[in-house]
Amino acid sequence: MTTVVLPPKPRTLLAAPVKGIVAVVLWVIAIALWVIAPNMTDPRWGAFLIDIGIVLASVGFAAPTLTYSTPLRNTLIAGVAAIALFALGDLGEILVISYMLRILVPLLALFSALYAVVGRVRVWYN
Repeated sequence: MTTVVLPPKPRTLLAAPVKGIVAVVLWVIAIALWVIAPNMTDPRWGAFLIDIGIVLASVGFAAPTLTYSTPLRNTLIAGVAAIALFALGDLGEILVISYMLRILVPLLALFSALYAVVGRVRVWYN
């Protein structure tokens, strides 16, 4: 029996303007949500809007450091999952989920940017 090894799929590089536009648009939406949230009559909806802003700002923070389209797609999918979990936590009044995500989402965005920068730095030269 022989094994066929397929070549890896070619990766699509993201253009710098695309990364910049994604970051700016997500930050503008996040700031707009943060401005609207205090005017909500139901405090659960206000907290949910603030948390959506946290997710969008975090994804916008991580977007410029991503080099390929696949990690950006995965980051956006993770952002949608975080918004769904925030909906469960905020609207269902499960505070543990809300507070955990308020810490975890920006931390993962910071790690994403940090790993992207560290991955480009060469420490050992041979």
